[in-house]
Amino acid sequence: MNPYHSLILAERFHGEDGAACAALAAIEEDRSRIVQCSPVRRLQQKTQVFPLDVKASVRSRLTHSLEVKETGRQLARQVLPELSDEVDREAFISLVEMACLLHDVGNPPFGHFGESVIIDWLGSQLPSLFQQAVGSASPQWPALLADLCHFEGNAQSLRLLHSLQGLNLTLSQLAALQKYVRGAYQPRMGGPWQQKPGHFFSEQPLVHRLHQLFPSTAGGRFPLTYLMEAADDMAYGIADLEDAVDRGVLSLAELELALNREGNAYLMRQWQQARVGEPGFFSRFRHAINRDLLPLVSEQYLLHHRAILQGIHDQPLLAVEQPAAEALHWLKDFAHRRVFNRREVEALELAGFAALKGVLNAFAPLLALSADEFISLERRQDAKGLVFRRLYHRLPPRHLAAYRRDAGQAAGFANEQEREWYFRVRLLLDFVSGMTDTYVLEEYRLLCGLQG
Repeated sequence: MNPYHSLILAERFHGEDGAACAALAAIEEDRSRIVQCSPVRRLQQKTQVFPLDVKASVRSRLTHSLEVKETGRQLARQVLPELSDEVDREAFISLVEMACLLHDVGNPPFGHFGESVIIDWLGSQLPSLFQQAVGSASPQWPALLADLCHFEGNAQSLRLLHSLQGLNLTLSQLAALQKYVRGAYQPRMGGPWQQKPGHFFSEQPLVHRLHQLFPSTAGGRFPLTYLMEAADDMAYGIADLEDAVDRGVLSLAELELALNREGNAYLMRQWQQARVGEPGFFSRFRHAINRDLLPLVSEQYLLHHRAILQGIHDQPLLAVEQPAAEALHWLKDFAHRRVFNRREVEALELAGFAALKGVLNAFAPLLALSADEFISLERRQDAKGLVFRRLYHRLPPRHLAAYRRDAGQAAGFANEQEREWYFRVRLLLDFVSGMTDTYVLEEYRLLCGLQG
């Protein structure tokens, strides 16, 4: 029996005309919806490592995601010959590719640094804003507050695609995107894939549906997610260092010196064979290591196939003591130690810190209003109301529509006032996290009166 028959499905959360089509046709339709959606386009102006970089050769989130997509395709093609002939090859490859392309769409401006800024702001500001807007709390509120305060790019990706963009992707495609199994409203328990939140309370109905359709995802990952994660690790492991050298933040001599001191014999051999002094060095270096990583990842996927299908395998595919995997881990660790904390990078991140915090502070008064005051902003004519109205009008219509839909009818909330305020905070987070690096700077300048 082919287990992928129950994993590669045409089913969507919202039924559509022609829903009885084959899985491949539905997944091909997903590709069209994904490639043409605005969150993917916005990745071209979001940080990979170097914020606000004007050099076209330095990677953005979009070019990184395209590289992950290609690596994911190669991994899928490597695995497929060893699976049942009944597996739909095209659908399998497409699910992996599109999960790779989408894996970063929920990241806020300025990447993981921006994520930290947002989390810090939420933790310090939301409790007092809630007191002003709502007052007393229900027993459910601590879990909802924890959910709001634990902003996470992976969880935002699911929200963005399902609740905001309304792409109505196949449930197989959405399941392949989930790296983590814990909700932001849930405490971290024993078990795999709980390091970070994988979804917000607002997407709980979707996640329940995924658990029903794919029972192994209730406590584990969807199988193809392992390949997406491995493709991401393979893509950025060397690319971040290549960009650092291209940007002048790191020299090849520094990297070679550290590699000779700390790297394993495999890594030093690949370095020498890639001919460091000649043009095209990084392409040769990356190709040589990936040539060994592709069969290694495929071997690990097949070795643990039964556990992966059952949702009980608890390690990434590259968490193995093999020379190529250890070399990749060293390169990634070196980038964190010697590139991400460079003065040049940190200076750009400080600009992002000021802009993100400034925008959040400017819109915070909208969260201090009662529900009636917020809803009545369109009618207010007093001086303070006019300022609030102008802030309100800067919120995207698509996000406002999602707020209006969910604030009045979303299931699972014990208190109507808390539900409305929860989605008002989500409205602000959807707006800010969806900004590109340049957009958040422009918005900050406008709100500071520095436009033009």
